[in-house]
Amino acid sequence: IDNNSDVWIFEQLSKELAEKIVELRKKIQWTDLIHMLLDELHQQGVTRQQIENALTKIPFDPAMIEALKIIKRGKGEIIILSDANTEFIDIILKAYGVRDLVSFIISNPANWDEDGRLHVKRLISPEDSPHKCENQCSVNICKGRELVNYLSLHPDGFNQIFYVGDSLNDFCPATKMSRNDTFLVRKGFKLEKFLASSKNELKPRIVYWQDAEDFLNAILLEFK
Repeated sequence: IDNNSDVWIFEQLSKELAEKIVELRKKIQWTDLIHMLLDELHQQGVTRQQIENALTKIPFDPAMIEALKIIKRGKGEIIILSDANTEFIDIILKAYGVRDLVSFIISNPANWDEDGRLHVKRLISPEDSPHKCENQCSVNICKGRELVNYLSLHPDGFNQIFYVGDSLNDFCPATKMSRNDTFLVRKGFKLEKFLASSKNELKPRIVYWQDAEDFLNAILLEFK
């Protein structure tokens, strides 16, 4: 999706809280901030159904959906590594009929309580040992570590990795990849700018893409 689902939900349901995100994002850790604002959204009377309905309206380009289907038909396994949360991702995927294409979701855990309030926690909580990663990882998630952990649980499952990313958090996984792998980097976002200025030499082949159509064309070349 082109939108940040965390921001989208407040833009759709509470302009006041959407403005709070801008005001507080540099003062409060992101996952903690979303958790806090979801509580305020609940206090404003916004229901679980309203949140779910808003998430189903987030734009999901048909070309991107087609790319997912091509990957799956080509015997690829689709894993989502995200700094959003498990519930938002699950709702969006189901709304567009592609949840069954995704094998596993690794993200900040979220759950609804009996009052219809959504709770979101950091994947790596403040009580856990810090990941101590020297790359551009947020305190609550090290995508490189998560990728390595997932691969270690499936030692015979993959002969090649295609990793898609656009944020600084997506740099770390590329440092864990081999020359046989492909790093699909979105143009115009922080990751591309970081790579342009970085002295790190990555092993995987880097393919840049602009939008969903561009991404679909890249996938068609790989999954002929």
